[in-house]
Amino acid sequence: MKSSAPSKQRKGFTIVEVLISISILSMLFAIGATGASRMSKRLLIGPSDAYLENILTTASRRARDGVEGGSWGVYLPYDEETRNLSEVVVFKGSSYATRDSAFDQVFPYANKTDFITVDFSGAGVDTTNDHEVIFMLYSGQTSQYGSVDLEVFGVARTVRISPEGFITREL
Repeated sequence: MKSSAPSKQRKGFTIVEVLISISILSMLFAIGATGASRMSKRLLIGPSDAYLENILTTASRRARDGVEGGSWGVYLPYDEETRNLSEVVVFKGSSYATRDSAFDQVFPYANKTDFITVDFSGAGVDTTNDHEVIFMLYSGQTSQYGSVDLEVFGVARTVRISPEGFITREL
């Protein structure tokens, strides 16, 4: 025979179950936020030196390929005091001052990058921080070889230019 008294069924959650669920979700969120922060920092750091390397390589290749029959260069208009810049210019000509501005290609640059040292002095003594490097027609060679030391969010990177006009990054 069945009992006619209704059985008590639990509805809802106890306070202990709610607290355990909140603590588990909080830990998962903290782990995810930390990982996302590290990943976004890496994404912001990585492209800055790779971006500069690609821009320098673009000018070097244009000179080697004889594009428009002239030398090609890169101008870095960074501010001497803040050590930041907002753009990089690839230009056609034997110097930025005497370039053919019709061929200028301007690349925006993240202002989170500090240009610690820019040394395009070649074999000579660096007297100031330089702003341009020129790659010679067909050979791609440059007398303004050297390096650029960058810092993004406290991480230092170096981009090097060889006398032959080849660009490499040091991680």
